Amino acid sequence: MTVFTCGQLSDVAHTLGGNLHFQRELPGEQPVLDGEQQVQVLSEGLVLYFSHSRDLVDASSDNRLAPGITAAFLLQGEAEVSLPRQRLHFDARPGGQRAMLVNLTDSDQFQRHWRSGREETKVCLSITPDWLQQVAIGSQLRSDALLRFSRSHWHSLPWQPSVDILQRAHQLLERDATLPPLMQRLQRESFALDLACDILRGIDTPQEKRLGSHLERCLARLKEWLDSGEADALSITDMARQLGTNPVDLQNAFRSRNGTTIAAYLRRQRLARAYQAMRQQGLSVEDAANLAGYEHLSSFSAAFKREYGFPPSQARR
Repeated sequence: MTVFTCGQLSDVAHTLGGNLHFQRELPGEQPVLDGEQQVQVLSEGLVLYFSHSRDLVDASSDNRLAPGITAAFLLQGEAEVSLPRQRLHFDARPGGQRAMLVNLTDSDQFQRHWRSGREETKVCLSITPDWLQQVAIGSQLRSDALLRFSRSHWHSLPWQPSVDILQRAHQLLERDATLPPLMQRLQRESFALDLACDILRGIDTPQEKRLGSHLERCLARLKEWLDSGEADALSITDMARQLGTNPVDLQNAFRSRNGTTIAAYLRRQRLARAYQAMRQQGLSVEDAANLAGYEHLSSFSAAFKREYGFPPSQARR
């Protein structure tokens, strides 16, 4: 982990097309953040940013964003920001709001609220108006919804990254250090383009196709069960009955929202819990297989390697 000073973070913000200014005077050499910051300009108009960090100060900062679409989501931890008309708290835990999707027609600023000791793992993608015009609006991706969104200042939409995007973001952070630089860049470019498509699909979802409030509540509760392990012993029929809906509507809504089936999401969550238990608690591969719900070690090993790209024995190193 690296300690970043106030001056160094200002340089990172400049790379992203904005700037950063603390509301109370801090010297340039003041340590403000402990962690890792990675910024990569992937193509003309796409900037990908990963961070895993811990605040070292209690403060507020003015952060200036460049024009265009900015998508940000948490993989872990919490964050708090103030936009011109609202203050938002982001939380990667089940049931929390983890993502923000916003468009600016002109450069403008928002506030980030720092709290000493608070940690977050975050992914951001910045899409410039030029990229949007050339790649999206100038192609078959053009839509009335996208045009309206891209022409409105501080226009925000409810959006959650798909399960596949979340999983790949975790994998990029885990694997990047072991890959040659060229492979790192290619994987990140592929991820950024898929994330951009995920964002554009979210913008382009017609209002009439969005889910009703009851089904929205069902999905939020279901995701809490899946993330916490409460749903491990339930069938989809059991889940639907307890939520007060029917299995077909629940499955279709979940797949539409998350890009995967309930069963596939549950398998991934159980594998992820087993992975974390091996890494953080030193759990044996055999016990991890039981935790993930596999009766046969060979089946667990095959599923784990298919998901993470390496055998479970390496997760304990």
